Amino acid sequence: MRNYLTGKERLLVALLALILPFSFAKAEVREDGKTGQQGWYIGVEGGMPFGFSTFSSFGHDKTRLGWAAGLYGGYRFNSIFSAELSAKYGEMNLSAQDCCVERNYWLGSDGVLYKAGVLGMDSWEYANLKSHVRMGQYGARVNINLLGLFHQTANSRWDLAVSPHIYAVTTKADIQTIADDAKVMKGSTNWHLGYGADLQVGYQLTSCLKLGIYSGLTRLTGERMDGMPEHLHKNNFVWESGVRLGINLSKKKNKIVETPSVPQKEVLQQEPTSSSEEVNLKETVDKAETKVVEQDIKESAKVTFPVIYFTFNSIDIQQNEETKLNDILKTLKENPNMKVTVTGWCDTKGSVAVNKCISRQRAEAVKTWLAKNGIEANRITAIGNGSDDTQDADKARRVETKDNHK
Repeated sequence: MRNYLTGKERLLVALLALILPFSFAKAEVREDGKTGQQGWYIGVEGGMPFGFSTFSSFGHDKTRLGWAAGLYGGYRFNSIFSAELSAKYGEMNLSAQDCCVERNYWLGSDGVLYKAGVLGMDSWEYANLKSHVRMGQYGARVNINLLGLFHQTANSRWDLAVSPHIYAVTTKADIQTIADDAKVMKGSTNWHLGYGADLQVGYQLTSCLKLGIYSGLTRLTGERMDGMPEHLHKNNFVWESGVRLGINLSKKKNKIVETPSVPQKEVLQQEPTSSSEEVNLKETVDKAETKVVEQDIKESAKVTFPVIYFTFNSIDIQQNEETKLNDILKTLKENPNMKVTVTGWCDTKGSVAVNKCISRQRAEAVKTWLAKNGIEANRITAIGNGSDDTQDADKARRVETKDNHK
């Protein structure tokens, strides 16, 4: 096994050194000081591996599908970064590639490549052989969710992750004949250092279940995984694609929202008073309560929301409008009991039916943005009012937000 890194391997290490600190730096921090989406998880995964060595899964005679299955478990630090351990077992069948068959290579019983049959020694043509490889992988993986790097997609149900990994890999290859699976050479167990990366796409089905697909490469150091002598082909790696199903173990804690306390009337132990004094005291308390209520109504009346404008025939939120959305988001978070209605409008161009549909879609776009950023969907009502002929076209294409209690 090599004890040095090639130029490409040094480049991979350098890229990881740059990406990982950036991932931690970009992790969003909630108001309580904790990063979002933390917790332990476990899962199962299964896929189809393809081997590339002296022999290949894409052999001269046909493509041979392998299988692999395993378990994994890890910890999610934030919306960007997670780390996990995994264990997996699989099997593959590899056969000679076209170039080796064309050159009429032979394998001797001594494990050496020959260019013709050898007298006095058992030997077999490459074209008639296949390698049955049993493989175990045990190691660690780091997942970097690229969507978590951007504010617009940090809270999305979707993940798009780059996952560098490093494994301890065991392989055992038996050489068999293609015709009848007769074993001509029994392999020994070899250990390899495996390193590479996966590309993963995942979707959060529920708060507990996550479904994903993956595809990636793992390069193996050391001996050939197929048990064949090395010649011409320097490859020694596995390409695998498959499906993952994860289960979140951390239970989501219920949020405790502190509501502003209503001034309480202080009850004092007093000596009995006359009826006139009791009347004056009651009037004083009533006036104080009335003043508090009037003050609350006055402060509530100050809450106004900015108008979100759209371009012609579009339901996409423009980047320069997101500052306004953040203002709305801040107000709703500061008032957890507030419910609002978002109303979409269009200009007068186009048919009534189309404008009605577009105005509703604009309102839904604003509702979706707020929901993705932490506001419960049941606090937002989205409606579309169609065309507005009282405004200029640029001002008509809008979404207005209003407090339902006003």
